[in-house]
Amino acid sequence: LERSEKGEGDASSSYGLENAEDDILMVNWVGSILGPHNTVFQNRLYSLKLRCGDNYPQEPPTVTFVTKIDLGNVVKADGTVDPKQLKVLSEWEPTSGNTIQAVLSGLRSLMGKEPYRKLPQPEEGSVFAAKK
Repeated sequence: LERSEKGEGDASSSYGLENAEDDILMVNWVGSILGPHNTVFQNRLYSLKLRCGDNYPQEPPTVTFVTKIDLGNVVKADGTVDPKQLKVLSEWEPTSGNTIQAVLSGLRSLMGKEPYRKLPQPEEGSVFAAKK
């Protein structure tokens, strides 16, 4: 958190608490990813929600895209990231330095790989329906 607050690290993604005043347990986070250059994601900003449950950091956070995206590990109905299909989540080890920043970087890296880098995307600015 401190590195992100100081603007250190990778500027292509960022994260912070969704409601810093009320979330004293630091459970609900928001993140953003700037689409990688030379891909269909370029110049697009993708918003995400991350939830660090009761067993975090022993278990990875749950990750959901707010901005609509067509990416192989994202459920098209609601934007949930399938943890089995993203290495940083499927191989999560709290002692190996896995962080929220690593999750965002892993997703951005996937955007730059085939076949996703040229995969047609939903209309810019469209969002998944909010979960009830």
